[in-house]
Amino acid sequence: MDQSAIEVSTTEFLGPRLAGLKRFAIGMGVVGLVLCALGLFLDPGLYPKDPTPFFHAYLYAYLFWMGATGGSLILLMIHHVVGGGWGYIIRRFLEAATRLLPLMVVLFVPVIFGLLYFHLYSGTPDSPGWYGPQAAAIPAIAAKSKFLNVPLFLLRTGLYFIIWMVLAYFLNRWGAILDRRRDIATFNRLNYLGSWGLIIYALTGSFAAFDWVMSLTPTWYSTIFGLLFLVSQVLTGMALMLVLFGWLAGDKPLTREVPRGYFRDLGNLLLTFIMLWAYMSFSQYLLTFTGDSTDEISWYIRRAHQGWGFISLALIPIHFFLPFTVLLVGSGIKRDPLRLRWVAAYVIGMRLMDLWWWVTPTFRPRISLSISDVGAPLLLGGIWLWMWATQVKDEPLVPAHDPRIEGHMLEVVEHG
Repeated sequence: MDQSAIEVSTTEFLGPRLAGLKRFAIGMGVVGLVLCALGLFLDPGLYPKDPTPFFHAYLYAYLFWMGATGGSLILLMIHHVVGGGWGYIIRRFLEAATRLLPLMVVLFVPVIFGLLYFHLYSGTPDSPGWYGPQAAAIPAIAAKSKFLNVPLFLLRTGLYFIIWMVLAYFLNRWGAILDRRRDIATFNRLNYLGSWGLIIYALTGSFAAFDWVMSLTPTWYSTIFGLLFLVSQVLTGMALMLVLFGWLAGDKPLTREVPRGYFRDLGNLLLTFIMLWAYMSFSQYLLTFTGDSTDEISWYIRRAHQGWGFISLALIPIHFFLPFTVLLVGSGIKRDPLRLRWVAAYVIGMRLMDLWWWVTPTFRPRISLSISDVGAPLLLGGIWLWMWATQVKDEPLVPAHDPRIEGHMLEVVEHG
């Protein structure tokens, strides 16, 4: 990475492609809005024009885009802890994503409406949820009422977002100082913040997983689901950053001067997170069926019948083995951001399928794809991408005054 890569600004590097991304995001959001409106009339609900299916679709779509935001925050903290040239390539993209946490607070409001008015956490007659009069009649759910109740649910959610936004605020603020001057004290603060921030996020993110996803089936529990949720977020964040970088900057002349090893590291990280997702998913399945209790296996039993079993089995080869094989044997793919982005785009599709499989069987005993299931991710994605493009600031593409960058510059000079 030569001196020109350090001196050029992010907006100068990306040029008009950010404007193109904004136009794409608007189109994406409009298509999603139209599909969601059609879903209101055509998706099967409890009564005509029932908006309940929209809120079911909205929840899994929200989990995906919140995963992209939270995963970016995790990756940014990892970079400040361990360094690595891979982080300098996507750091600006990660920082822009972390600044969208206030947006995710606003986008959580429909989830609250779904909770209070549209049976989002009330479950179904054959799989009751924790919100509603039916919960008191089921001892296993009633016993959790001191934790699973609306005031504490909202209080905990607000606390999660406050903590995450504080972390993002200082990561961006102190990172901006290193853009202006060499400051060892600030560098050390970022290192400590990243270290403690990862621990804090692991705790708060796990509880968010329990509240937002696991409580959809309040009689079910898993000791590993919180970690699976976090790994899924990191995988989503990494895949999205690779797609955005490959799309916006992959064929730029300046990108060709970046050492190929940095892109290989990004590809290896994507491969690592895919393997972690597979390991966590299999471990949860194994531990659940080893316990062999009705409460523990209820989540999987619902996803094993009436068509959902096909998705359960398909996730193994298409979410794990296919991208794993491509990234493991395709060293050339990992060194080329243009080809790597297609693998990352495929992973994004798999993440959407996995989250749909997490959420939707709770409300639909028989497998079906509603119009809102397609429209909600597009609607939220259009909003998220447009806001992300506005958050990409006119900053140095590479943080020139980060003390670690000098070591990477020497490495580039010595190894070409």
